[in-house]
This record gives sequence, C-alpha cells and structure tokens, in this order.
Amino acid sequence: MKLTAIAAAIAIVTVPIAVQGAPEPTKSKASTRRICTVQTTIGSRLNNTRRCRTRAETEAEKQEIRQVIDKVQNLKVTMCPPIC
Repeated sequence: MKLTAIAAAIAIVTVPIAVQGAPEPTKSKASTRRICTVQTTIGSRLNNTRRCRTRAETEAEKQEIRQVIDKVQNLKVTMCPPIC
C-alpha cells in the first residue's frame, strides 16, 4: 500500500517535469563576468577609451562585423561605370 502511494506520488511529481523538459541552465559566472579593454586613439596619449563587455557581447559584435563584411564583399559593387 505504501509502495503504491510512493510510486504514485513520484509519478505525479515527475510527469510535469518531463512534459516541460529540462530546466534551462543558469548563466555561469564566466558568461556574466565583464572583460574590460582599453582602446587608445592613434595620435593621442590622452584619449583612451575603456570598454567593458561580457564574452557573449564580444562574440555577438564580432559576428555582426563578419556579417557586414560578407554582405559588402558579396555585393560586388564597383565604382566604375559599365563602360570603363
């Protein structure tokens, strides 16, 4: 009797979890940690810019830059008119 009650309780608890799927993993400290870099302006010793971003933000920015470069290169736009 107790065994069936325990089995029924376990089934009732685990069915909603199985239907919803596994819980989403929480962000680790490594993904939320900010990485700061200092960018210097060429020709100036005083104008330094400090940028702090997470690794995910850095990767997203790099991906966006790659997409823009690919788009520009694939356009094959020439500065010369058709009759050069």
